[in-house]
Amino acid sequence: MFEVDGVNYTLKFNKQKLKTIELTAKTSVIGEITKNNGILQYSLLEQLFSFGLVEEKTNEAVKQKKALELFDGVVEENGLISLNMAIIEKLQDDLGFMFR
Repeated sequence: MFEVDGVNYTLKFNKQKLKTIELTAKTSVIGEITKNNGILQYSLLEQLFSFGLVEEKTNEAVKQKKALELFDGVVEENGLISLNMAIIEKLQDDLGFMFR
């Protein structure tokens, strides 16, 4: 999904991560998606990215501090809208119940 310094990363979400993100953001992720026609606030994208980032090869979660450091570079390289769409697509894949 993303490559930074030769390391491939992807996003993975589950119900527990979703609960943590919503507690931290103090908002409903699906509520924000529907309210804003799929365009999420920068800070919510940052949280989704930092909680969901895993290294593809090892399938290990990236520590949140490192993920936050990578976020800006990924936004610069891929664009905010592209990253926004990638996160929403991954949410649909991993947590499809949210979109039914």
